Amino acid sequence: MPQFILTYEGGSQPKTPEEGKAHMERYMQWIGSLDAVVAQQPLKGTEVLGDKDITTMMGYSIINAPDMDAAREIAKACPFLEMDNSAMQLSELAQMPG
Repeated sequence: MPQFILTYEGGSQPKTPEEGKAHMERYMQWIGSLDAVVAQQPLKGTEVLGDKDITTMMGYSIINAPDMDAAREIAKACPFLEMDNSAMQLSELAQMPG
């Protein structure tokens, strides 16, 4: 089955601890519903090198999905996208020969 990487970019901090807890509960429920290879991998100590104006990647997930359309629907359901200033990049992982 093809594998896809979802990268989490940007995203605002919750306004209250209660909002943060509710968001995390929705996110963990979504993560639990995935056929995941790497369910979630937060990143820390990220540095952007070069002169590109990019959004910092906050973490990633690697999932199994039958095709790009199915992976897109899975990604669109992610609660991370409910946050202000958030984006997600979806890419199919290429299978390297060898």
